Formats: sequence, structure tokens, C-alpha cells
Amino acid sequence: MKKRVKRTFSLHHWCGLIAGMFILVISLSGVILVFDDDIDDALFASHARLEVPAHALHIDKSIGWVRAENPGWDIRVPALPVSPDEALLYELRQGQLRRWLFVHPETGEKLSTVGQAHNRFSYVVLNIHYNLLSGTPGKIVVLLVGVSLLLLTITGFILYRRSIIKVLTFRQKVSFNSRRSMFSSLHRVVGVWALAFNLLMCVTGLSLAITVVNTALKGGPKEVAVPQITTPVDAAMAEARAAYPDFEITYLRFPLNEEGKIQLLGRLTSDPSYYGKFYSKLQADYTTGELGAPYFVRDQPLLDRFLTSLHPVHFGDFAGLFVQLLYAFFGLMPGILSISGFAIWYCRQQPQQEAKPVKKKAVKVVR
Repeated sequence: MKKRVKRTFSLHHWCGLIAGMFILVISLSGVILVFDDDIDDALFASHARLEVPAHALHIDKSIGWVRAENPGWDIRVPALPVSPDEALLYELRQGQLRRWLFVHPETGEKLSTVGQAHNRFSYVVLNIHYNLLSGTPGKIVVLLVGVSLLLLTITGFILYRRSIIKVLTFRQKVSFNSRRSMFSSLHRVVGVWALAFNLLMCVTGLSLAITVVNTALKGGPKEVAVPQITTPVDAAMAEARAAYPDFEITYLRFPLNEEGKIQLLGRLTSDPSYYGKFYSKLQADYTTGELGAPYFVRDQPLLDRFLTSLHPVHFGDFAGLFVQLLYAFFGLMPGILSISGFAIWYCRQQPQQEAKPVKKKAVKVVR
């Protein structure tokens, strides 16, 4: 039994030392990314707000010139305007490059351009979180860090399982008797409280990391040549809403080549929030406007629904501000565990100071 505990501690110890700094970086960047949409909204509010509210949304007024002026770019509408005073945003992608076009939703007039949207704060943080700003090698490192965090979570549970009830009932407190005892008890308390969240982030994060690495290893993106879209996009969206009144369109993707389709991404209003905002979809032919068979998450096999829900659950933006704040709070804990774990190791490396002998003072006896 002692050997098993020793091996478990050794695995926990070395995983923490090797992956600790990466876990800290991924933890802090993840906390910021919980609020990435809010950050973008705040930083680009002047671009996105209309002086005069629009009365309608007409994609057809702008998609033609957007395509003509930006050959070779993957064209998307990442979010449809939700209020009359909000501009229509086109996001153009070319590898890691991003370009934003803010357009009047009713007239199709170009309002402003963010030529290097890939340099915005939230996107830089996203790249830190996904690939440590190191491309494909960074994506592989992030995947390995995710495996390390999973091992740390499992071994931490084994090592501290007897403390779980004490911590959750607030009977286990942080000791301030010494630096080592302080960091050790802090590590135990935070580790227990973060156990379920860390496990959730490991499972969902590994699913994402495997997808990201697999895509990266398949090679670079194919050449993009968006064909001329001859069908009215607005009519296709209206037909989709009429055929499926429960389907809410939240995201548009336009074909990358002649074999592609117009993709109307969104969600069914009856779906649970953890299915995400754009994982269900309808496809329309870009020449005829004919709708294809729908792909709704709720109609998929249980395994597919589970795997789909892992992605929005990892992002933490599926259920409002309260859930975002919870994610931010618990998202700090892997970073705290990295720091406290390193501090415990550092304290152990310091030589123990021997207690100095107390000299007895001679006492004069008066006779």
C-alpha cells in the first residue's frame, strides 16, 4: 500500500513540476476567454453601433461586394445583429489572419474595417490558450498539458481522498504555522474544491485539443475561392425560418468553393443551453436556395449529442453571467494549484534549520 501511495505521489509530483507553468498560463488565459465576447463588444463598441437604427436585415445588400473585394478569404457572419442599433459583422478568415467588416444591416453600406482583427486582445489570448503562440507544436504541447492535468486530478484525488469531507465541511483550514504548511494546506483545500471543475475542464478540453491537433496534422487549409452566390440569402433564411419555426439562426458560413453550401448555423429554442448556440444547422444551395436535410443536435445519437455538448460546456458562455463568473472563479484554481505545488516543492529543497541550543545563564547565589 505504501509503495502504491509513493508511486502516486511521484507521478503527481513530476506531472506538476513539468506541466505546472503551462497549466498556469492556460488557466489564466482560460479565465479571460470566458469573457471574450464581452471584451470584444467593449473594445469595438464604436464600430458596432449604428447612429440610426436599422429596420431590417438584408444580407443580399452586402454579401456580393464583400466577396468581390476579398477574394481568397473564408467569409462568415459570426453573430447576427440582436438589436436595431447593431451593425452587421462579417469575419473574414485566411489561416490565422482575421479581418472584420462592419456593415449597415439594412443598406449594405460599409461602415468600418478592422484590417488586423487577429491582433485584438481576445484573439491573442485565444492563441495562447490553444497553441501557446507556437502553431502546431504548441497545439501538441497543450494536448499533453491536458493529459498531465487529468493525471494530476486523478492522483490528487487518490492522495487527498481522506480530506474531501473535511474540506467540504470547512473543517480543514489553511495552516499558517510555516510557509511549507501554509502552501501544503492551501494546495489540499483548493485541490479538493477544484476537483470536479478540473475534471470537467480536462475531459472537455482534451476533446477540443484532440480535434485541434488532428486538424493541424492534416495539413494547411485548402485554397479558398468563394463562388458567386446567385440565390437570395435572405430568401433562404426566410424559408428556413418558415420550415422550422423553432430554429434560431445565429451564424452564417458561406461556401469555400463550388462544392460548398451556404450554412445556416444555430440552435432550436427548445434545446438545452449546453447544446451550444450554433451546433445545429441547415444548408442551402448557393445557386438555387434549396434547403438540404436539417442537422439538429437533439436528433443525433446519444454519443454524438454528448460529444457536441463538450465544446460549449468547455467555453462556459452557454448560460449567462452567473455561470461565467463561476467558470472564472474555479478557472483560477488550476493556476493556484500550480503555484502552491511549486512552492511546496521549493520549500522541501531548502535545508531544514536545526534548532539552536539554548544557553543557560549562570545564576549567582547570594549567601
